[in-house]
Parts: sequence; structure tokens; C-alpha cells
Amino acid sequence: MRKGKVSFLWDVGSGVGKVEYPHLTIHDGSWHRIEAYRNGLNGTISVYPLEGTKAGMMPTPASANSPSAYTILDVDQNAYLFVGGILGTVKKADAVRTTTFTGCMGETYLDNKPIGLWNYRERQGDCKGCVVSPQRSDSEGTVQLDGEGYAAVGRPTRWNPNISTVTFKFRTFSSEALLMYLATTDMKDFMSLELSEGKVKVTFDLGSGVGTATLPSRHNDGRWKSLTMARNKKQATVTIVDIDSGAEEKIVATSQGSATGLNLKENQKIYFGGLPTIGNYRSEVTLKRYAGCLGDIEVSRTPYNLLSSSDYTGVTKGCSIENLYTVSFSKPGYMELAGLSFALATEISLSFSTLTDTGTILLAVGGASPSSQQPYLSVMLNKGSLEVLVFTGSHSPRRVIRRPEQGILHDGREHSLRIERLAGRSFAVQVDEEAKREAGLPNDQPMSLERLFLGGIPAEVEQTSNRANVPFQGCIWNLMVNAVLSDFSQPVSFENAEIGQCPNLAPIQPLPVLPEEEEEPEEEKEESKSAPPTPAPATPSPGLPTVSDSCASAVPSAVLEKAYQFGLTRNSHMSFAFDDTKVRERLILEFELRTKEESGLVLYMARINHADFVTIQVREGQVCLGYDLGHGNTSGCVPFSINDGNWHKIRMSRSKQRAVLMVDGRYSKQMISPKKADLLDVVGMLYVGGLPQNYTTKRIGPILYSINGCIRNFKMDFNLDMAAPTSSHMVGRCFVSTETGTYFDGTGFLKAVASYRVGLDVSIELEFRTSRTSGVLLAVSNQANDGLGLEINQGKLLFHVDNGAGRITAEHQPEGEGFCDGKWHSVTANKLRHKVELVVDGERSQAESPNVRSNICDTNDPIYVGGYPDGVRQAALSTSTSFRGCMRNLKITKASKTMEVHFNKALEIKGAQPLSCPAAAA
Repeated sequence: MRKGKVSFLWDVGSGVGKVEYPHLTIHDGSWHRIEAYRNGLNGTISVYPLEGTKAGMMPTPASANSPSAYTILDVDQNAYLFVGGILGTVKKADAVRTTTFTGCMGETYLDNKPIGLWNYRERQGDCKGCVVSPQRSDSEGTVQLDGEGYAAVGRPTRWNPNISTVTFKFRTFSSEALLMYLATTDMKDFMSLELSEGKVKVTFDLGSGVGTATLPSRHNDGRWKSLTMARNKKQATVTIVDIDSGAEEKIVATSQGSATGLNLKENQKIYFGGLPTIGNYRSEVTLKRYAGCLGDIEVSRTPYNLLSSSDYTGVTKGCSIENLYTVSFSKPGYMELAGLSFALATEISLSFSTLTDTGTILLAVGGASPSSQQPYLSVMLNKGSLEVLVFTGSHSPRRVIRRPEQGILHDGREHSLRIERLAGRSFAVQVDEEAKREAGLPNDQPMSLERLFLGGIPAEVEQTSNRANVPFQGCIWNLMVNAVLSDFSQPVSFENAEIGQCPNLAPIQPLPVLPEEEEEPEEEKEESKSAPPTPAPATPSPGLPTVSDSCASAVPSAVLEKAYQFGLTRNSHMSFAFDDTKVRERLILEFELRTKEESGLVLYMARINHADFVTIQVREGQVCLGYDLGHGNTSGCVPFSINDGNWHKIRMSRSKQRAVLMVDGRYSKQMISPKKADLLDVVGMLYVGGLPQNYTTKRIGPILYSINGCIRNFKMDFNLDMAAPTSSHMVGRCFVSTETGTYFDGTGFLKAVASYRVGLDVSIELEFRTSRTSGVLLAVSNQANDGLGLEINQGKLLFHVDNGAGRITAEHQPEGEGFCDGKWHSVTANKLRHKVELVVDGERSQAESPNVRSNICDTNDPIYVGGYPDGVRQAALSTSTSFRGCMRNLKITKASKTMEVHFNKALEIKGAQPLSCPAAAA
């Protein structure tokens, strides 16, 4: 600010850009909101009066460009963000004329993410509190969810199982998302409201069968809707009212069976906007989280404010889905915007990211009814090449091609594109900060492009313009035409476009492979992250460990040959292709199974529509067979418990309608299918141990998750080699003897929670057994200084917390053999504001920060267990060595709410085997 006027300055490498807001001075003692925005070369600033006579006045934005041709601001997580002034030790840019500010600031955001002004790293001068800045009057009771969060609330105190009502307002562009979900612990009773292709869908089960219905119209148009779901016993009515127009739509769903009550207990949760990563949910319900606004929430006439919940993330006060500049496409779709004139000096710019090498990024066509002779501008990826075509309506299209040899563009990273119409009958294309590429045009006449599409085109344009629709998958954002940003919240039309959303398209990590014993070099490489370089040792003898921090008593884990561990995740499985004609009349299956679990899926094969199927499951500790030959399901269990941790031989034989299931050659169950159908008509693919993530069935009940157990010696009527499956996902090794726990082989990590806020207080409990003197147990950190870490370092157990003002560490030094004794050790780590407390095997140690006011650990980042990925910053660890050993019973408690972390439901698994740990040597 100079002389009361606000200026916005930037430099991206080719000179300073500056724009001053000319219409208003702000040194009048009133609150103002300042919005500054940069895209490429262009900077825009607006100032909104929030108080006084001009309050509510909509500003006229001011904008300017910096010198060409650089467009990317090169900063990283080590850059400083200064608010209210600049530290005297930092050299400022010459163009910045002032270095101090006197006044009040609040509600500060960078790239739409809030900045906690009191959670600073460093400060100079006297900073005090201010009267809160004015809040929007319409935001009371209204919240916005960012598409990555959810909120959980308790059940209303007064709850009638036979009658329930849910009412709320919503406003969104989301096509697929969960609005609300509630369920009993056993998941027999549940209810959900969700968006499916933009349509509201209700699904519920009172314990005797599902009822579901979907409204016919889309309601993801960015306008406020009022939703009421009223259930009376088995019948639920959903009513949607468009608040602006008053248009009403209604649908009725009826549940099956005789049950009439939804028996939600008082301690069970109701979720809005999504579900926690860790948990079991009904398979009918989408796990896609909601991006948009919710307001005026009531359940059974009990009002709820989601921000008063003790369990929420990604939820903020108010609602703002105007001025959206991002759109993403996960399946074929498009978004249409207002057209443009592509005349001389016109400049079009946008950014995109994708993992696919082909797709239409932008297509602008002339005329309301396109034809093959209408002018057009096309931007698309074609097998990795970026092609920009301009057709003026005469002669032939002119093109610029940027080939993948000059750098891959479908790598999931951000890329920018600028297109300029130049004098002298030509146009230029610039990708990222590469040199411009030019091509000639037949004339300099303006091109009237009345329809503009992103991500693809609708079927009617495909037909009338004779242009094939090549759908784009990925994100497109910051579309600017002559320095004016296009507001995606005002589309002409769209389909399957997630407006305002862009998922992380970082390169997909390869599926984890459990290393064999001889893969010691991986351990050495992992060690090098924390150990200083040392001279290369002599070539080690085969089988001897080369890492220096192995416990002297460490011995390799005994592994069973030709036995395979399933259940590492919900979708652990192997698949085997076979000739389906060989099982039509008869089928023989034989294998050995070792498990301690009550339930899980062992195998499944089915027809495309699942009318015919065969499955073997474990239910309540017993082996069960189910099959259908097309005229009705038959199922039965052998009344003998096999979940004792010992090997049991399972044999299933079927001849036409009759089947026999036998355990250990002694216990059996005979079945016969109904009616006269006697042929099994299935696709030639057998799934063993579980099902793939994108494959499901509603024919065999809720036990669709992989069995936590070992399988070996699998045989069918024909050859089946478990060492050479058609495909395999998250299948591990079987240890000779096991105990409860998750095994870490010292090369990887688990990503246990996607996003976690440590905040003021948290308590962490776990048990571990290790064969290393150093290793990461658990860590969470933001990209600044805040973080929490639990680690073993040179035999000591350390608990670090950094609230942003310096690390606090509690230390435990074990006696005797220390943690190399092959025994389980219990750990409780408590963060209490600026204090930390560590309890190891009952022995307590403490530490505290002298900075009492710095008491919040401001993270909103993943929790990693057993290690963390390369390139991820951890502010509260002193070692980067991955943990080797076993871990179990991890619990994280905040505000009296305990989250049990189930390792087999981790978001990412590398070098770890959940639920199965080699037993300690006797």
C-alpha cells in the first residue's frame, strides 16, 4: 500500500509486473478485502469495501501484464511468506518500496488455503490481536466441503427407529459424491443420500433388504437446492426443491422384507460429505467425497452445525462456489463456455495436467450450428503430441505440433499453454516456458467462435461438425482470454465435469512388491538416506546382513515356500484364466487354508451378470460354499471351525446340481441347487483370496473382502499354478509361524491416514518388536516446521513435536539389550499443548517447550507409519531409516475420540505386510 492505494507486484523471471488498484483508498479505518490473482504474465487485483458507505460495492478489477516470456513462479516449500512486513535480514526486491504495515489483518488465504496468522514461524515487532473482521451475514449454519473431507455428528438423542427425517440445503457441481451416510455397527441397517451422475439417490436397508431410488433430473447445477428425506417405516420419500425457481421433484423408495426400523444406537455416527479413510461401509455407497456447500442440516428435527463436530476435516464456514477456475474429467464429458472472437492480438492461455496421452483439451467452433466449413480452434493431445489447429473457414487448417520427444506432457504434472493471434497472418503457441512455435494463416480476418468446449464435445456437436469426440482425462484450469479469467461456475452446459475440483495427478506409484530375501541392496539404499557416506565395504558373504544397525540377535524370518498370504488389503487377490467349458457340468476345487479370522472371501467365479456363480467364504469361522446355476442360490457351511491358525484341507466337488464341501476329509456338507438347471455358465476367470477393486457382486452378501490367511496347494480339474497367476494384487509371503501384527521389511512405509491435524493435543499408542537399532515408527508433518515424529535412533526411543517454534523431544533409553531383545514393547506418546510425554513399557519421560504460546501443531498432512516416501519432508524426525520388525495396536486419540488404525486399509503400502507377523524365535 502506498498513499492508501493497494498495488500488486510480481516477477517470474522476465521483469516486474505491477498493477495498482485505482478506484479506492483503504487508509480510512474501515475493513476491506483484497484479492490479488496472477496467471502467467497477467496480474489482477480487486478491493472490496466491507464497512462504511461503500460496503457491498462490487469492484472493477484492475489488471496488467509483466514482460514476456517467462510465466512460472519458481518457489518451493523452503520459500518464505511474509505478512505485514519483511524481516530486516531478508533482501527485498527493488520494486517493493514499503517494508512495514500498520493496521489489522485477518481471513488470509493463499491459493484458497487459509493461513493461520498466529501460527507464524518467526516475527518481529509488536503484533497484537484485533477486533474480528466482518463476516458474511449469509454464512451462519452454512459450510463448504473441499472434496477431500467429511464431518461426523452424533445421532439425535430422540430417535424413533420407524420414522426418520433428514433435511438440508446443498449447492454443488459434483457429479458423484456422498451427501449423507449412517449405519449400525454390523451394517445391517443403513441409509445414504448421494449424487450419482448429478442425480440425487437414496439407498437404505432396515435389515431385511435394500430400497433405492434415483431422481430423474440432475441437481449439480451450482444452484441452491433444498432436500428433504422423510421415512415412515419401509417407505422413504425424497423431495428436492430448487430454491431460486421453486421447481419441485419427488421420488419414493421402499425397502424389501418385513423390517421397519432403522436401529441406530446413540453412540453411532452420521456422516456428511464423505467417510473416514479407515472403516467398514456398505458396498452400495460411493466413497467419493463431496465438494460443495451444505446448510440448515437437521436430522429428526435436531439441527446440526458441522463446525461444532469433534470429527471433521476439509470443512470451512460459508459458501463460495462462484469464480471457479478449475475443471476435471475422470470419464468422458465436456464443459461448454461462452464463445470468443479470435482476432488479431487475441491471447488465449490455460493450464492442464493429465496421465493420458490423447484427448481434446479445448475446441472452439464457429456458429450455433457447427458445420464442416465453420472456423474452429482445436487444442488436443494426440499420442503424446500437443496439436493446435486453426481453421479460418477457408483453405486448409494450419497447425502447430509439439512432439513428446521435447518432453512428456502426460506426466500428471502442471503444464501451461499460450496461443496468440499475430499480425502478418500467423499465430504462435508456447508450451510452458519453451520457445514459441509459429504457423501461417490464410488471412488476418477475425474468427467468430461462438461455442467453446473443454475436455470433449457433446454428441450433437460431434455429428454436426464431423469432428470425432476424443475425451480428455485430467484437469484444466485458469483459462484466460485476453487477460480475462473464464469463470467455470457459469457454464453454458456440462456433463461429467467436476467443476472446481482437480485431483492430484502425480505419477502413480508402482504396486508394492514384497522383496525376496536376496534383495539386500534395497536396504542398503534405504540406509543411505540417514548415514553419511562410507568407503565401500568388501563384498559381503551371501545371506549375511550388510546394514550396520541390525540387532546382533536378528535372524531372517522363516518363510513357507509355495504358500501365499492374502488379506493384506481388502482387495488382495490372485486371478487365474481357465476354459469355462470344463466346469459347465462338473467342478472340483481343492486347497489348504490357514487363518485365524472369523470371515473373508476365499474364491469366486461368475457369469458376466453374476446370474451363475460359485464362491467359497469363511463365515463365523466356518467354511461355506455358495453357488447358483441360473435358477436360484444354494449355500451351506461345514459345521466345523477352521479359524484356529492351523492348516486345513478344503475340497469342493460339484456334479450338475449336486455339490459336496469337505474339510480335512472328515467333515462335510451336501447341497443341491433348486429347479432343473444343472449347467454352470461362468466367465473363465477364477479369483482366489479376494476380488479386484473395480469388480464386485451383490450375490454373496457383505463378505467381499479378502480373507486374512494363507492358501497353498490350490488345484482344479486342470492345471493351476499359484506361482504363475494371470494377475496378482497385494499378495504376500506366508511365515512358518505367525502372530498378530504387521510386518515391515525395512524398505518402505504405510500411508495410514490421508490428512491429519495434530492441533493442541493428541495421544498415540502402539506396540512394536524390532530387529534394528534405528527406524521410523510414525510421522506427520507439514511442509514448514510443524510436525510430530516417533522413532528409534541408535537404540533410543524419541518422541518429537514441533509446534512451529522449535522441536520438543522426550527420550527413553532402554536398559540391557534394549529393543533388540525380540520382545514386544508398548509405547504411549502424548502431546499436551507445548508439553510432550513418552511412556515406554511403563517408564515415563517428559519435555516441554519454553514457548508456552506456541502450542498448536498445524498439520493437515498424511500420517506415515514405519517410514515415509522419498521427497516427503518430515520436520520432527532425526532419522529417515525405515522400520524393520512388527507393529500392532496403533491407536490415535483426540478429544476423547479414539481412531484404531487398521494397517490393511492403508492408502499406500510399500515394503510392509499387514495383519501377518513372523512369530518371535523361542
